[in-house]
Amino acid sequence: MTYTYVCTHTGPHDSGTSIVKDGKLGHFIEERFVHTKHAAPPIHSLNHMKECCDEIDHLSFSNLFYQHTDFGQYQAFLTEILKIKIPQVKGSIHSDHHFLHAKAGYSHSGFDDAVILVIDGAGSTWSFGKENLSVFQVNGSDIIPIYKSIVGNGEDISADAPNFVDRKTNIGAGYVYTAVTEWLGYDGLESGKTMGLSAYGEDDVNIPEILSIEHHGNESCRLREDMFNNADPGQIYTKVGNVGKCGAKLKVNGKRENVAYRVQKDFEKYLIHTCNKALSMSKSKNLVLTGGCALNCVANYKLLKVLPNDINLFVDPTCDDSSVSIGGVYHACHQDYPSTSFKLKDLYKGRQLNYQYELLDDEDEYDATSKDIAKLISNENIVAMAQGRSEIGPRALGNRSILFDPRVKDGKNIVNRVKKREYFRPFAGTVLLEHAREWFDMDRLEESPFMSYAIDVLPDKRHLIPSIVHVDGTCRIQTVTREQNKHYYDLISEFYKLTGVPILFNTSFNLAGDTMVDTIQDGLKTLRDSELKYMYLPETSSLIHVPNK
Repeated sequence: MTYTYVCTHTGPHDSGTSIVKDGKLGHFIEERFVHTKHAAPPIHSLNHMKECCDEIDHLSFSNLFYQHTDFGQYQAFLTEILKIKIPQVKGSIHSDHHFLHAKAGYSHSGFDDAVILVIDGAGSTWSFGKENLSVFQVNGSDIIPIYKSIVGNGEDISADAPNFVDRKTNIGAGYVYTAVTEWLGYDGLESGKTMGLSAYGEDDVNIPEILSIEHHGNESCRLREDMFNNADPGQIYTKVGNVGKCGAKLKVNGKRENVAYRVQKDFEKYLIHTCNKALSMSKSKNLVLTGGCALNCVANYKLLKVLPNDINLFVDPTCDDSSVSIGGVYHACHQDYPSTSFKLKDLYKGRQLNYQYELLDDEDEYDATSKDIAKLISNENIVAMAQGRSEIGPRALGNRSILFDPRVKDGKNIVNRVKKREYFRPFAGTVLLEHAREWFDMDRLEESPFMSYAIDVLPDKRHLIPSIVHVDGTCRIQTVTREQNKHYYDLISEFYKLTGVPILFNTSFNLAGDTMVDTIQDGLKTLRDSELKYMYLPETSSLIHVPNK
């Protein structure tokens, strides 16, 4: 039997459209069509869906508003505002944001049971406030909320929601981190910059804890209101959620690096506390972590190191909001096909590379093998690589990557300059799985295929791969096997034969402020707009050379 289920996340940011066709996932992120980060609404991803599907059995929408909305009316509304014809098929609306995160994360984990922790800036909106943290328990095939922290607005929580707690007005961990990110001068959705900068900081007597855990019956994360000029947390929330620049009102007398350090350490403490609390609510030994805060790979590794040995941790790599539609399409599919497995083996679920392209007169294309490219990289050349279907989520995993030699002492500064990124931003490394423990403190990890953790580099190896070792001695790593990514594995293997190092420096194929490359045309534009010279297309054994202007 053939079937097609579709779900699209309508915004207000990070829109995307997901398709399950005969049990296989395709996911298309709006920003990669329009080349604007965090883009919404999902106009182009919906149009692409129509190109991929002859017929649709079920169409669903996800939004952030917890209210009963007639599907037909919502369909008509979207048709009007998006100016595209949305198929008139049966469908549904998903308004529980955190449930969709939980559904995707649990499905990807492959666990038989689990307790699921969702942490982000804010999830769904009820009449009485917004959720910022949720704990779910898997009961058979059902995912049941057992705890929710609410950013309240003063109204009593509905009797229809007995498991919702923390009625006091407060602000969640995600928004605290966002506020600090904005105080540092970055967009609130660029919290990864705060995480990278934090490694350059240290304890500062002028900066007390910014984010605290209060004990008032049910513990919750709280913003240190006394550290803000505007002490009304409701107003702080409004500014962060709707206007931004909340962080500009942060009252501290310390270096930027130390502020970043403080909020990172506070968040790590909060994450560990909250995960232990979630585990105490369940008999399950399997923990799934998802929601936007799960992108904090530094905190994830700290958590892994302190969890009891009998606890299994899965960090969902599709935890950003562009992937909320994945939970929606899984939920719809499981209503009719409950036994369908979506255990995550790889993240290559985006658009397929189209090899119809034209080069300019001064550009060249050569035949090339993985051995040729390994030699090119070992001679300190930066090489972009594109192949197959693009990665979903924010991490480049070898299908849309920029590659470099990790042995180059000043490699981080070289590539940051070429990509036009800030000096403090670290880079990832991809290592052959069979050699991972020789170079990194894997702890209980058998593999790390999705770059979910910033892992300690073994001290005696750090000087050998200086360009991917962050100032704190860590590296966000991807392990790879030949089964996961044949061409990427073969390239690293050839580099290993040449250098004795089974690792390549890996970063996303884009420039600072741009979205990740999705097509060869995108890649050519990136090369033409930068100092990048080379793009390797392993599926056609081709190397494109774009000379610097």
